Amino acid sequence: MVSSHGFINTLSRHRPSHTVRYGVTVLAIAAMTFVRFLAPAYVAPFLLYIPVLLAVSLAFGRGAGVLTLALSTGIATWFYTRDGSLSGVDLSLLCQYAAVGAIMIWICDALRRSVARNDATLESLDAANRILVGNQAELTQANARAEAAKEAAEEHSRAKSRFLANMSHELRTPLSAVIGYSEMLEEEAEELNQDGLLKDLGKIKSNAKHLLGLINDVLDLSKVEAEKMELYPEDIDVAAFATDATGTVDALVAKKGNVLALDVAGDVGRARTDAVKLRQCLFNLLSNAAKFTEAGTITLRVVREKGTTADWLRFTVEDSGIGMSPEQVGRLFERFTQADETTTRKFGGTGLGLALSRAFAQLLGGDITVESVEGHGTAFTLRIPADAPGRASEETPPDPPENQSGFEDLVLVIDDEANQRELMTRFLERQRFAVRTAGDGRTGLEMARALRPRAILLDVMMPEMDGWSVLAALKADPELAGIPVVMVSFVADAALSASLGAVGAVPKPVDWARLKTILDQVRAADGDVLVVDDDPDMRQRLRTVLERDGWAVREAGDGVEALRHVDEAKPRLVLLDLTMPVMDGFTFLREMRARPGCREIPVVVLSARDVSGEEHRELAGADRVLRKGDASLQELVAEVDRLGHAKEPGNVSPGRA
Repeated sequence: MVSSHGFINTLSRHRPSHTVRYGVTVLAIAAMTFVRFLAPAYVAPFLLYIPVLLAVSLAFGRGAGVLTLALSTGIATWFYTRDGSLSGVDLSLLCQYAAVGAIMIWICDALRRSVARNDATLESLDAANRILVGNQAELTQANARAEAAKEAAEEHSRAKSRFLANMSHELRTPLSAVIGYSEMLEEEAEELNQDGLLKDLGKIKSNAKHLLGLINDVLDLSKVEAEKMELYPEDIDVAAFATDATGTVDALVAKKGNVLALDVAGDVGRARTDAVKLRQCLFNLLSNAAKFTEAGTITLRVVREKGTTADWLRFTVEDSGIGMSPEQVGRLFERFTQADETTTRKFGGTGLGLALSRAFAQLLGGDITVESVEGHGTAFTLRIPADAPGRASEETPPDPPENQSGFEDLVLVIDDEANQRELMTRFLERQRFAVRTAGDGRTGLEMARALRPRAILLDVMMPEMDGWSVLAALKADPELAGIPVVMVSFVADAALSASLGAVGAVPKPVDWARLKTILDQVRAADGDVLVVDDDPDMRQRLRTVLERDGWAVREAGDGVEALRHVDEAKPRLVLLDLTMPVMDGFTFLREMRARPGCREIPVVVLSARDVSGEEHRELAGADRVLRKGDASLQELVAEVDRLGHAKEPGNVSPGRA
């Protein structure tokens, strides 16, 4: 961040002219356009413009950023239409790029203005100190004001980092949704044998994952700077930890014909540190070595250094790859920077992995150093204390829900990543399971004891208590040992999972078909939905999405017809319109609730009208009241799955929304 501040301050002092600002911007866009002509055809047209957008927005401000976004969007559109067509998927990609680009411009402009204000404040303080240096009393007051101003300036900088850190939900949520919906659409396209559409959806998903990874790294760095990144130390066996870490990159190392060697000293012993962050550092260093080495050797050496007051762990990753010059080493840990432009073009990457690794290493109380000889390889050394310097604040875990052991098809998801919990919930609800989630291992164990779920989906890499420890605790408890556990993680080792008692292992990104196969054994019996609506087109749309989700569907065009269906066979759930001929939805709801055995049938009101307060009171017997158009069909199906499952016989109702 220091280097980026200096870069922005330098530009602010020199204040380049409009000709320079926009001339350089246009030249950069032209250069990226030329590179795009040389890139493979499957590369999204706008992908190469993202670094340009970030650079010119930071260097020249909002105007240059807007110009870059407008020109690159136009050029990308031209690339898509070179063959004379522009598909809906292409338009979706362009809209996503425009939205994310606008957010980037906004963030960069806020950063630029913040740095400029800080610089102006510090310059004025320096001038005040020079003027008042002769007067002791005034100097004391000036120093006090200077200190306050300095603290204000530093707080301003921290506020910028906090702003970026708090953007996680706003940035990650839409991209996670794009990935999730792309996967759902891929499933539907595969069923329809739409091979061309599958290819386009794959491009959307891969580009969204690339951008999500970039944003995740940026936000993690911002969390560290904003002092919002906490440590969750845990006891680890260092030798076993190093073995597991190398196991996660075996396939990546072998991809280019490399050999991975592990050299662990016999006295490394145990340590107490944040295992998740340490694992991320080692993964980044090992994958970086694999990227720049071909048909060579990559070695991880681990030693323990005995100190007078504390012990240190030293992890050294050596490779026999292309190496670097001293100039390249000097800018190695700068954000969005690799050794040079040729490296970026040939090997790819965002230039954030090493910067994030160093930030994590410093958070753990250590640092990363590098030695390299051009043409002969590189050695990165990560050195951290064997006992982490800080402790996370002790938080009382949330109280587990009241015992709801009546659930027969409840799946408990234990994962520290909110986006992954949301996607798993959506998938499971589409499969008509009830779902509960926990954000850490200890809370997950408490919920497992209280809920006794049919199955547990368990992540491995979690703070404080990782997935292997949770699995061992589950299998050691006689009352929980029989619950099927599926490991869902980036390090979901199938052999290790099976040896510890898991019924299956699914790697991330999740192979949904494989997960569905594993969960089929606990699938609940299907039931039916009664759709009551006088609009036949609406009934048909609802029938299509519900039957695709596995529901049997009956239809009624008015309340009287619907009551006949209820008398014939009670439905699992009713989707109810309000405005209908013969008998409206209000009357139908009262009549149905008055029938024996129909009080607990879930009812979702789906109407185009604005429901008044008085009408809401009349609809007290409904479980949900939705307005047509406010909820997507997928969201409606998820709600049907949730209510239809939660209130099936023998299950406990979670309450009305």
